[in-house]
Amino acid sequence: MTSKLYKSTGSVIEKRTFDEEISAFLITKDGKQFIVVGKKYHYIFPTTETLKFILTWSEKKRVKATFNEFTTSSSQYVSGKYTLTVDTGNNLAPEINDLLASKGFTRQNSDNSLSYSGIITGTRYLADKFDLPAPLQFNQKYTIAMSEEYSSISPTGITERILLTPLTIAADGVILIFGMPVALVFHDYF
Repeated sequence: MTSKLYKSTGSVIEKRTFDEEISAFLITKDGKQFIVVGKKYHYIFPTTETLKFILTWSEKKRVKATFNEFTTSSSQYVSGKYTLTVDTGNNLAPEINDLLASKGFTRQNSDNSLSYSGIITGTRYLADKFDLPAPLQFNQKYTIAMSEEYSSISPTGITERILLTPLTIAADGVILIFGMPVALVFHDYF
């Protein structure tokens, strides 16, 4: 539907970059969707088995994530690359090394770490007036560099063509996406 709005205007699609300030990472209770809560937009991605493992792993505080080449098309399709790195140091048990290796992590020659790289694709939604409660937000500012396509006819009107976030907060304070509860991940680690 969103792409049809662009086609009907006859506009030319151009690109620009911006930094998205991220408030939190969430995962649905069933582990099937990963949500990146940004200040301007929310990004919803299906999870892979490795990503689901890391997001729910009891030792996830050991994980450092980097993101690059994130782009959004005019139809709000989002894709980008990520790398998850675990510093193995001297205090990581051999069974954890084996577990990470079984999930696709490989040893880096340059340092004492294991890493996993992947590509993630999903959909972008307008955050609008959704306010994540302060206790659920990251402890410090965290940004991801994004590039996006926009209409040359109405570069400031792009938000009018983006669907509103499916995230809601129930009366009891539970955060829902499409009616399914979500859980906070990586709260203290960024």
